[in-house]
Amino acid sequence: MPPVILIPFAVFFACCLGQFWFLKQVRDRLIDCHPDTFLQIEKSSIFPYNGLWRFTRGGKYKSLGDEELNRRIRNLKRLFLVAVVAWAAYAVALFTTPMQ
Repeated sequence: MPPVILIPFAVFFACCLGQFWFLKQVRDRLIDCHPDTFLQIEKSSIFPYNGLWRFTRGGKYKSLGDEELNRRIRNLKRLFLVAVVAWAAYAVALFTTPMQ
């Protein structure tokens, strides 16, 4: 297997690690500026961060009117999109590369 096909996997892995950083930024902004919303989000889920993921996936954050929070969530969504594209590129490269 040529090592070139590991590049999309490395991008995917870096994006996965980066998502934790961006999610922490969203969490910190909610705690600082919207603590009641943060508590409501976290109480709605059994697993840690699950409510926060649901909050960022839906459009509920837009109702807060916080431009800084919107920017952080946009960055998180962009990184998620890059991760999905990198994973798809890795899968295509893995199945189309001839094995030796």
